[in-house]
Amino acid sequence: MVSTRSGGAKNTDEKAGDKRTASATTAKKPPAKKAKKEQDGKLEVGDNGEVGLAKEEDDAEGESEDAGDGETKGKGQDENGVGDARMTNERGEDETKGFTDARGDDADKSIGEMVQGEEAGGNEEPSHGNGHIYFLYRPKIDATDVESLDDVSKFHILLLPKSGPHASSHYHRIIEVGKKKLPDPGAKRQNIWGLVGTTSTDKAGLKTAFGEYSYETKTKGTRHQPAARPAARGHYILHSPRDEAADSPDHNKQRDYKVLLAYEITTPPPEDFGRVQEELGLEQKGAVVLTIKDPDSGDNVQANPRAANMPREKKAHYPKHLHDLFGNRRWIAPNPVSFLDYEGTELLLMSSPHDLEDMLGKDGEKVEADMDQAAEKESTDIEGALKELGMSKGDVEIEALEGAWA
Repeated sequence: MVSTRSGGAKNTDEKAGDKRTASATTAKKPPAKKAKKEQDGKLEVGDNGEVGLAKEEDDAEGESEDAGDGETKGKGQDENGVGDARMTNERGEDETKGFTDARGDDADKSIGEMVQGEEAGGNEEPSHGNGHIYFLYRPKIDATDVESLDDVSKFHILLLPKSGPHASSHYHRIIEVGKKKLPDPGAKRQNIWGLVGTTSTDKAGLKTAFGEYSYETKTKGTRHQPAARPAARGHYILHSPRDEAADSPDHNKQRDYKVLLAYEITTPPPEDFGRVQEELGLEQKGAVVLTIKDPDSGDNVQANPRAANMPREKKAHYPKHLHDLFGNRRWIAPNPVSFLDYEGTELLLMSSPHDLEDMLGKDGEKVEADMDQAAEKESTDIEGALKELGMSKGDVEIEALEGAWA
């Protein structure tokens, strides 16, 4: 079996070492533009400077400057909002156990063939998708330099599909990730909340979503939100290894297949992997298990800090054929992956103690080899990555793509 853990990755139970000084950069003067708002479910920049589906506050002035860092702790979460965040039903049963047990007594069976469409149509085979993936972090308000995760406000995953119905468009999904990092690689059980904040075909919207902006406050005057920094770029697949448990007549095959977000980073190259990638929980090759929450299940048992105080109208509204897949469950796998096309989708990103090849199932070696081939074919340099984002070196700091905080 081929090991897929990054050779440069450190033990995630260890604390980060001494801070690495970011490369010197030319200071930018904050633009003198004010915050804008877009309605009808599109990206929103509110009076408090938050972009996307931020939690609503009665008093924007009272919001912490550490945006995204003051998350409320939900039931079942530890003091860090991760770890034993188990999703239980009314009987106290753990509804996520089947998702995280990527390999148990039942040997996984890989699907092998990739389904081109992403819409549910009565298929019992899981849907798949692949494309380019970016991991970006946004510094805290008015921050000039980022030297560690403590200086980070938010962490995002950007998916640019290159297969299925979105293959020839500029379609993108932006996933907001809680705790400003992925689950620790190899952790036996660690769950982190997420939220589909934006889906769009407007490439210019990427610059709006991740660019810098300024806004006015009554008490502190003009505040400046620095642009998000890309920390890594690579290739991803959405893959569903089929197990025998899901073949039981008691299971809905489409609903119960696990869905993995597997990725392989090409920028930065392995030799430039540094503290930025390690502290964000990134590997050269890795995967997390995805599961989504029924938007009608309520927050009486678990509350997603990324969706705190979000009114129902801003949560996901699935068509009937998708919503019916939940049945009486609060949590299911996002299968088909078109679930991720709906803004306001609440999800968990869950760790697995298994190597990537094991997580990918019976044909994991072949699936991983195919991912290697695609990643190599689609690799690009820093300039190419910024161009894909509709940005340039003048728009954003790039030191993180070289392993150093900036």
